[in-house]
Amino acid sequence: MAEKTIALISTLDTKIDTTNYLTRLIRELGCRPISIDVGALTSGDLKSDFSNEEVVRRAGKDLADLIKAGKRDEIMTAMGEGASVVLADLLEENRLDGVLGIGGNQGTAIAAMAMRSLPFGLPKYLVSTVASGNMRPYVGHKDIAVIFSITDLVGKPNTVSETILANAVSAMVGMINHGHTIKQDKNRKSVALSALGNTEPTAHRVSNLLSKAGYEVVTFHASGAGGSAMEELIGDGIFCGLIDLTPHELAEEIVAKGAYVPVVPGRMTAAARFGIPQVISTGALEYLCFGPWESIPPSMRKRKIYMHNPYNANVKVSQKEMSEIGRQMAKRLNDSIGPVAILVPRLGWSTYGSKGGALYDPKGYELLLKGLKSNLKDSISYDEVDLHINDEGFADLCVSEFLKMLERP
Repeated sequence: MAEKTIALISTLDTKIDTTNYLTRLIRELGCRPISIDVGALTSGDLKSDFSNEEVVRRAGKDLADLIKAGKRDEIMTAMGEGASVVLADLLEENRLDGVLGIGGNQGTAIAAMAMRSLPFGLPKYLVSTVASGNMRPYVGHKDIAVIFSITDLVGKPNTVSETILANAVSAMVGMINHGHTIKQDKNRKSVALSALGNTEPTAHRVSNLLSKAGYEVVTFHASGAGGSAMEELIGDGIFCGLIDLTPHELAEEIVAKGAYVPVVPGRMTAAARFGIPQVISTGALEYLCFGPWESIPPSMRKRKIYMHNPYNANVKVSQKEMSEIGRQMAKRLNDSIGPVAILVPRLGWSTYGSKGGALYDPKGYELLLKGLKSNLKDSISYDEVDLHINDEGFADLCVSEFLKMLERP
């Protein structure tokens, strides 16, 4: 069996002792480390498989010029982009089984940028001094495992950091020796499905019905990262169709507010581009998600608000915004080169958006639907039904319409 390789991304100018410790551990566990230095000021006597100068050169830049200009953000960007190219080349050459990165704020940013360029399923592990904070800007929508380093990583490994680092290497070796990569099975028909807690009953029933019909259902939480991951995997050709029950992230993308704004702009575009059959609904388009109360922008605090829990607030989308969401939804679906059917449950789009619910807004719903219908191509099927999105009958209708699409020549 060929020796497994682990790319090790670190800043040798500040983390040389920690890097040497990790290198030794990787070798002791039977793998080969490939060191990638992303430190701006590493001296020439510190050797690596890919020097900082080489990394920046892969990004089409010159390190000396960047240092002379003194723009730290440009240096960090060039390091991240160059490390991405290095990883892509290693992957192409079948010399990459996993990536381990370490760093403080800057090192974390560089390593995460490089890891985000890799495909889903390839092991990625990041030991970071800032992992207890908001990691979304670093991780994005990729499957990067992150652990808090507890201590700083400057200087020699110590009683605490040795344990964290050794566990990180063990986890990485375990993943590359016993984990799985995403492989497309031509005999498996996979369907993408979007969901939130507010649409879970129908998502659950849709999943069960499709499973009984012989389909594998891959459900994505419409949390910004979930939708972006779904869009990317649609582009990778993983799915034979999509039931976009909960296009909630489109609302946050259009309004440009909320905790679930897509990591990558362009929600509801991949399926249109690649022509897979789509059944579209209006799940959770009437509100935006925020964190605790204090995370809600002051300008939005007079809107209808429902505290889903102490750490999650649902804030009503304005009627003007609803109209624009409808127009943008039509615009994106009009680009579809495959079949599309829109099913609208008139009795409510979420648990809290039905009559009597905290976010109920019949006028807003009509404005969104008007913006959608008046801009939609005639070739796209559109139907409104007197059901709630979480009624069993609505789930049955979504599945029935989807299966009819697949049966058409």
